[in-house]
Amino acid sequence: MALLQPYPLENIVHIRGVDHPESIAVGPQGEAYTTGTGGQVYRVDLATNTVQQFASTAPRRTLGQAVDAEGNLYIADCSADGKVIRITPDGQESVYARGPGGQPFVGTNYPVFDRHGNLYLSDAGTYSDAVDGYIYKIAPGGGEAALWYPHALATPNKMALDADENYLYFCESHGLARIAINPDGSAGAFERLIHTPYLVPHGLAFDEAGRLWFPSYRPDSLWYFDIAAGRLHLVVEDWMGEALRGPTNLNFAGPDRDILLLSSLDNLVIHRFDNLGVRGIRLNHPKMTR
Repeated sequence: MALLQPYPLENIVHIRGVDHPESIAVGPQGEAYTTGTGGQVYRVDLATNTVQQFASTAPRRTLGQAVDAEGNLYIADCSADGKVIRITPDGQESVYARGPGGQPFVGTNYPVFDRHGNLYLSDAGTYSDAVDGYIYKIAPGGGEAALWYPHALATPNKMALDADENYLYFCESHGLARIAINPDGSAGAFERLIHTPYLVPHGLAFDEAGRLWFPSYRPDSLWYFDIAAGRLHLVVEDWMGEALRGPTNLNFAGPDRDILLLSSLDNLVIHRFDNLGVRGIRLNHPKMTR
């Protein structure tokens, strides 16, 4: 499919009624979810461009989410008692996973399901100059996480699996990286794909052509990286931060995965992009036993 590029700023739709959303999750039917800084958990209605709050974790703030086949959310609780929580479609909360030994995660950030129901979790660490982030793996059913990649990483943030689950991709402080997934599920080699000293990547989503889309929190912009060609492409930039402001995470939503949603940590909106000419890959939504 051809890309509409550059994307006109005036075509970006603002979905309002959210409190500085940082993340975007998509469910099995293409439905979308996000959270607010006040602990709000929202369901997004793409037919009306409205949101409904159906749960709350107040006063605890949460970040990224993954969704299972029944529409349960698995959310990174980034409070001092860092953990992964599970929220049912009717808003009931329970603890799904903690760190090794039952200890809290330091900077609980983003969960991603594989097709088997394993949950990968990025722990961004202390969000400092120290390289103290890690990636964990949680077996189906939850419980204690296991350290998956044994070495510290530079503030790992949003993650995404490619369609074949050969690699786990993630954002670093100023770049994109990936870790190979061995046939037995263990972590393989680390590879930095691109270093972006003048961009702050803060989200990842694959399209059907295998291109990796990401927003830059600063400067306010949307990009995609053609992995096969090794080329970076700018889709839209808003240096004034009006139509596109403080974009963080993103995902392809809707029944056909042809609506791109970007959250906005700096604003009270979700950014909606239609008619990009691309579709996202369908995410993993495993059936969970718990």
